[in-house]
Amino acid sequence: MAKNDFDIDFDFEKEYGFDPDAMGSEYTQDDFDFSELEEEYPQEEETLQAEDDFSDFNLDDLDLSDENAEDFDLSFEEDNAPEEELPVPEEDAFDQEEAFDEEEAFDAEQDFDEELDFGDGEPDFEEEELYPDDADLTADIDFSRRANFFGGSAPQVDPSVLERPRQPEYQQPRQEPVREEPEYEEPEQETEEVEEEQEPKPARRRREKRDNPQSRPHREPVKITMPPFLKKLVKLYFPTQEEIRQAQEPTDGSRRRRRSKRQTFKEFYLPPLILGVSFVLILSFVIGSLSGAIDRQRENKRLAEEKAKQESIAAEQQATEAQLVLEQAELLAKSYNYKDAIAVLDSYSGEPTQEMTAKKSEYISIQSTMVEHKDPSVIPNLSFHVLMADINRAMADKNYGGQYNRNFVSIGEFSKILEQLYMNNYILVDYDSFIGTSVDTNGTVNYSTVPIYLPQGKKPIMLTETMVNYYYYMTDSNNDGEPDSGGAGFASKLVLDANGDIKAEMVDLNGQTVTGDYDLVPILESFIQKHPDFSYRGARATLAVSGHEGVFGYRIQTEVVSKKGQAYYDQEVAGATKIVEALKEKGYRIACYTFSDSDYKQKNAAMIQQDLTLWNAQIAPVLGQVDTIVFAKSSSIGDYNGSKFDVLFNNGFRIFVKNADEPYAEVNNTYVAQSRIMVTGNALQWKADKLNKYFDPNLVLDLTSRGGSVPN
Repeated sequence: MAKNDFDIDFDFEKEYGFDPDAMGSEYTQDDFDFSELEEEYPQEEETLQAEDDFSDFNLDDLDLSDENAEDFDLSFEEDNAPEEELPVPEEDAFDQEEAFDEEEAFDAEQDFDEELDFGDGEPDFEEEELYPDDADLTADIDFSRRANFFGGSAPQVDPSVLERPRQPEYQQPRQEPVREEPEYEEPEQETEEVEEEQEPKPARRRREKRDNPQSRPHREPVKITMPPFLKKLVKLYFPTQEEIRQAQEPTDGSRRRRRSKRQTFKEFYLPPLILGVSFVLILSFVIGSLSGAIDRQRENKRLAEEKAKQESIAAEQQATEAQLVLEQAELLAKSYNYKDAIAVLDSYSGEPTQEMTAKKSEYISIQSTMVEHKDPSVIPNLSFHVLMADINRAMADKNYGGQYNRNFVSIGEFSKILEQLYMNNYILVDYDSFIGTSVDTNGTVNYSTVPIYLPQGKKPIMLTETMVNYYYYMTDSNNDGEPDSGGAGFASKLVLDANGDIKAEMVDLNGQTVTGDYDLVPILESFIQKHPDFSYRGARATLAVSGHEGVFGYRIQTEVVSKKGQAYYDQEVAGATKIVEALKEKGYRIACYTFSDSDYKQKNAAMIQQDLTLWNAQIAPVLGQVDTIVFAKSSSIGDYNGSKFDVLFNNGFRIFVKNADEPYAEVNNTYVAQSRIMVTGNALQWKADKLNKYFDPNLVLDLTSRGGSVPN
């Protein structure tokens, strides 16, 4: 404290109104001898006299000797001086928690304050006054407070005169506090009460220091901003200490009763518990709201993503559908079915694309230029026997080599015929291309001619293959019923490969079974796949089979049961049924070549019926009902009337095909009659003038493989 911190003109009596004489105290200024101070602090006194004139106050009158130092503590702290923790002698230290209950100590402190309260509103004794052993005599003297104690106004003295430098290297040894009775006598009861109340004073002092704002270092206040509702809760449940003391202070002057556990819980624990629960509920509500908002946001995002995904899938589906529609329409257009191609484009579920619109316009334009072919009698039907897969083996066959050379065509020669037909603008058609049907009220099917529309310059043509049974004599050299390497080099059966395509199976010269384009059907399929515009609206060839040795290489005649067993028969029936379904799906028409490969011209009506009865019993269950018959052995029944015709008509036949050198066809309400032109080795060499209008036989015939010539 600086010396100028005191106001010299400060009137203690006027300010505080203390009159030591009125208090009845026996202590006056004469009780203190300050002569000790002259001897111990001569320089401070000189300095004090030099700086200020304290003629009204003689320090010599104060007795501050070592003997009296224990009775009085002149080390008064400045109000704003930093707090110092009072040293407590270790030997005299005691555990406050064991000696006093905290609440009882607090009650004692309150009572002690009341008894020693001199009216200034503050405790009149500091801890240093009770324990002068720990006092610092060099501390500043608060004369404003000593004035009341001395009973009069104290002279205005600069406290710096009494300051002496501290000696850090020296520490006063700890001494047991001497508790002596004061020199003045007071009533015994009052003294005892004071002594009883003085014992818990150290705890009071430590708490006062801890709670005294003036003893704390100066810090910038931290401003805490909280919502208004929290401020109200805090003010409601957390009153200040002063409010708590005022509320707890007895109004009748009696001593405050000790709190019960229930009251303690109600006052100290219940409010924060309620506040905590409220905070948890509010926090839960906020978290729930945020969680709900987040969930809704996630759900909206999920719905948006799902919608975008569905739209993307729908767009992909639309694109896929559009691509499929275009491909299907293009395939129909290549087969000259522009009507159905336009219908497919119109069936697209989405908005037509520019490509669709352009294709539709193109198809309509081409359709308007198509040429009508309405006379089926000019449509040639080229007929072949099963093809020689290995012409060298066929020519080398001892029994039938000459017959093969004269009546059969090789797979190489047939492939050349297809190429020339395509180059000569021929387009493959079938019976469904020019025959229309209708059913009258009696259930009778009536036939009529429908026109064929082809691009200008294109011409219709038909194909037929007979003997598609793959007879034993062509494939089996040892008569065991199984094809072998001793066969004549023909295919043994029609099969489906791994891709579901129709192929022909054959046993080669090494005895290995191979699969490939070894007959008319697989060769034609490969050719149409390469040249889809060769087929008019998906037209295929007519396949004529007999029945006495099965169909398409499958032995389904009943005699197989006695020779091979029922299991073998059932297996053959299953294979035949599967290949028949595949052929029909591709558009092939299956015809009857008589059951026994017989010349019906040489048979009467009864014999024809007997032959057809075997067909209906053994072959029809696998092939189904067929309406086309191709007469075997280059035969016919003559006119399409009489008993023979009636037998055939009654067995369900409506299309009759016979041999001829020129095209011929007749379509009426009851039946359809047509001729077929046989293409054989003999015809290629000796009847080239009849075939050269369709293709060039000289470019087809393989004379080298045939040994240089074909027998006539």
